[in-house]
Amino acid sequence: MRGGVGMDKFTEAMEKMSQMPEEQYKTLINLEKKKICICRNCPSFNQCMEEDKEALFCILGKSSCDVTIAECNCLECPAHSNFDMRHKSYCVEGSEEEQRNK
Repeated sequence: MRGGVGMDKFTEAMEKMSQMPEEQYKTLINLEKKKICICRNCPSFNQCMEEDKEALFCILGKSSCDVTIAECNCLECPAHSNFDMRHKSYCVEGSEEEQRNK
């Protein structure tokens, strides 16, 4: 499936990101956290997550904090629809990639 044949948008994006130099990857992640990430607006986002500057759980995986899902807004995220993501509750369940591999 390399080269984009048969890949969905999420898989293609992850493939491209995996080929980036580490500094470019970190810059992209920080930009996306500021640009499109809505994690900080989620009712489940808590003070621990804020203090640890966590976000973009759909790509980066579970929070290191204790999280109680009050409400999940993952399905409202532009990244969710733009990249054909299938899951939710990323802050508790893990990234899209992790959930797909379960």
